[in-house]
Amino acid sequence: MNNKYTAVILVALAALANANSSSFSKVLPSFLADSKNWDGLGLQAEVNEYVDNTISMIVPFMKTHGLEPMELPDVIEGFEVRPVLITYSAWLKIHDGYMTGLVNVARSGDQRVNYFANMLRVRVQLRFTDLEFIYRYLVKVMNLGPTGGIVGSLNRFNIVFDLLIDFNNDELHLQEFSISDIGRLRVRLTGNILTDWLVNPVIRVFTSIFDNTIIRVVQNNIRSAIQDGLDFINTNVKIVIDQIENYGN
Repeated sequence: MNNKYTAVILVALAALANANSSSFSKVLPSFLADSKNWDGLGLQAEVNEYVDNTISMIVPFMKTHGLEPMELPDVIEGFEVRPVLITYSAWLKIHDGYMTGLVNVARSGDQRVNYFANMLRVRVQLRFTDLEFIYRYLVKVMNLGPTGGIVGSLNRFNIVFDLLIDFNNDELHLQEFSISDIGRLRVRLTGNILTDWLVNPVIRVFTSIFDNTIIRVVQNNIRSAIQDGLDFINTNVKIVIDQIENYGN
């Protein structure tokens, strides 16, 4: 495999992390110095050291693309409570929500690249820790309308995504993306103290909203930002390849 293919993937990863910049040439020499000359098909290599050394570049990318902090949607969910003998209908509205903590990012496991059929596949695994999901809330039940704050603290989640670089047409494609290994969510209420018989139902409803809505929104937003970064790279990838080929002449 030609040196330019190894270098392209390294440049592509950096460009994805720094997709608001149109200058690629300044990152080429260091990547070429570390690149390997692979010959044959179906070969694999690890790029752990490269990912470790450049992962901080992801933080500006996340801030530029509205991921840190990340706005979260308002949600209204109905539920029932039974304080004594009678069951009452109630609803919880959470609003003005946002998530923080994506800046706490590190590599998760080995980062590998595979070359096959004139294509390069990159599997990226990142772990985010100490995330917080912060909302205001309103509860309506029995003519009561207590308000306050609600904070969900998540110790971790991983994202896994596959990038495919097709050297037949010099394009990058997002093949797979998912959030995995979602850790334990802890929920606490702030501000007004709820009546005892409301606390657990409200926490249960928020946990259900988190599992069914919030985590999907987070996944979709991250995926969309990655796709935007790849679209940017695809518009400039020919420039990158020209830079690499000229560098070797």
